Amino acid sequence: MQSRMFGVVLVCLSILAPDPVLAQTPQNEGAGVGTQADAYRLFMLGRSLARDGDVDGAVQAYRDSADHDADSGEMLAELAELYRTRDRFDEAINTANEALEREPNNITAHRTLGLVYAARLSQQNPSPQETAAAVEHLEQARRTILPDLNVELTLARVYLRANQSADAIPLLEALIEKEVGFTEGGLLLSYAYERASRLEEAVTMLEGVIASGRPSTRAFRRLGELYGRLDRWSAAVEAYELATARNPRSSGAQRELANALKQDGKIERARDVLQQLSMVRPDDIALLYQLSEIERDLGNFEEASAAARRLIQVEPNNLLGPYALAEIYLRQHNYRDAIATLEAAVDPQNQAAVSSDESGSRSNRGRSVQIARLLARIGFAYGQLQEHDPAIEAFTRAVGLAPTSLGFGARLVQAYLNAGLVPDAAVALENLQLHHPDSLTVARLEARILGDGGDVPAGIAVLRNTLDGNDGDPDAHLTLAAFYAYYDRFDDGIAVLESARVRFPDDLSILFQLGAVFEQEARYVDAERAFRGVLERDSNHATTLNYLGYMLADRGERLEESVALLLRAIEIDPGNGAYLDSLGWAYLKLNRLDLAETHLRQASEQMTWNSVIQDHFGDLLFKLGRHREAISSWEAALAGDLEEIDVPKVERKIQESKQRIGR
Repeated sequence: MQSRMFGVVLVCLSILAPDPVLAQTPQNEGAGVGTQADAYRLFMLGRSLARDGDVDGAVQAYRDSADHDADSGEMLAELAELYRTRDRFDEAINTANEALEREPNNITAHRTLGLVYAARLSQQNPSPQETAAAVEHLEQARRTILPDLNVELTLARVYLRANQSADAIPLLEALIEKEVGFTEGGLLLSYAYERASRLEEAVTMLEGVIASGRPSTRAFRRLGELYGRLDRWSAAVEAYELATARNPRSSGAQRELANALKQDGKIERARDVLQQLSMVRPDDIALLYQLSEIERDLGNFEEASAAARRLIQVEPNNLLGPYALAEIYLRQHNYRDAIATLEAAVDPQNQAAVSSDESGSRSNRGRSVQIARLLARIGFAYGQLQEHDPAIEAFTRAVGLAPTSLGFGARLVQAYLNAGLVPDAAVALENLQLHHPDSLTVARLEARILGDGGDVPAGIAVLRNTLDGNDGDPDAHLTLAAFYAYYDRFDDGIAVLESARVRFPDDLSILFQLGAVFEQEARYVDAERAFRGVLERDSNHATTLNYLGYMLADRGERLEESVALLLRAIEIDPGNGAYLDSLGWAYLKLNRLDLAETHLRQASEQMTWNSVIQDHFGDLLFKLGRHREAISSWEAALAGDLEEIDVPKVERKIQESKQRIGR
């Protein structure tokens, strides 16, 4: 009891006592009392020395004070706090634990430990035990009559870091109720609401913070981010504009404004914001990447490439530059140049040189994920060229660098399936199932493996079971319908999509897929109705423009309208080989052979493996009387994927052309 009372006395006397250096401590006759008096004198001396900046002297005084009263933990707790304020964290932890050995409920020691552990959480990859320790000590430190603002805020931050928003929310709500107009608390509470998927409340809280006082740039940026999460992009633009007005030198706020403008459909204005910023920060790599991306989306490929190459020049070892440049090539369907750019960036020798210059396992792990991302794009490009072996190799390397990644693993499985290697796909799927047992993607791939292995009913059963557990997800319905259609069970696919259209009336993917299945089932009137339904709601839906335009051209119906639809599709996605083929086919049906040759030649050169496209080009060449070239094109069709062509018919066309040549 005596030692605990000493701690209370210290708190009171620290307010009332005169300067401890000048104060004289009377010596009483009782040895115990004299020891406590000496302890107090030394304690106050330690405080005075700490205030004067004599840390070593203060440490010695606190230690001497603790030696004079071996039962009290307050002197050690105060010493631990001194260590904390000087960032001597290890000494702070050890000393605070000494204090708790004497007094397990010492609030000062718990406070110090909680603040130290919390500070360390932001400096390293904390273990669950470290996070739990921070929470435990901070919760103990809250046992005061008046709230300690630093402890309350720190505990709230730790709760959020530990994904314990349910604990952070009531703490912050109580704090804000007591501290009216407390901006920092309002910002944290908005984070807590967001983590709890209460986005509207997060917005309302942040709007209140901004309206209640002089908001910071960070508050406006945070509000813009939340508006974006709710797809309220016009409001996000306004928030970011206010952020940039408050701090015109904030490059981050301006880049966020550009992104919001892009999402709001104001892409040219977004480009203007970035170009203006680039005049001030010409070597900002994040800015250069974003500018390249915007120019690419605008179809300004030369400007996009210039920004990407500038990024590479500024930071040759940064993988963002090659990635940005490769994405431009991919948008142009220039797969060879994309592959060359990416393969140079991920070359093992280059990466070994870069890794030797880097320090820290976290940095290396982050770079490994970046390399895996580039490898996945290499795999994609090879896949578009129907070169299965290098595609599989690239995806295998990506999975090796990020073995738990759903995206990379799924692409590897799909690459095996595209190559017809069903057993290999099944082996690769086992790793995905281990890490993502409830994934819809994994279920889709499992069903496809079963179907390609000859057990279509088992594949249907897998997707039916998945749909039962994901009935509210439109993708689950689309996946089942696509599986039915892939194995020519069109009526079943249509039934699933019709039901899904009622459930999800605003989902254009369902309506588009319904049109595609109707077309495969030769229900052309129904297909056109579905496609036009998509275009009524999104006139720039390029895939629908192409599908409807090609369907009309292939049937020889409304060919001028078909051309108009296909020109719009190509304007949205220039260089798309499938779209070029569709337009060339429509021109061929219109007997506009010069335009047909321009587009069909581009398509055939880009998609050499596509049997339909090679067949179309052969038909054009035959009509132009260039029989030898036509034969070469038809032979390429027979050497291609053989999908959607009549092989005997193509063989007959080859024979007829050979006969014409022999005459």
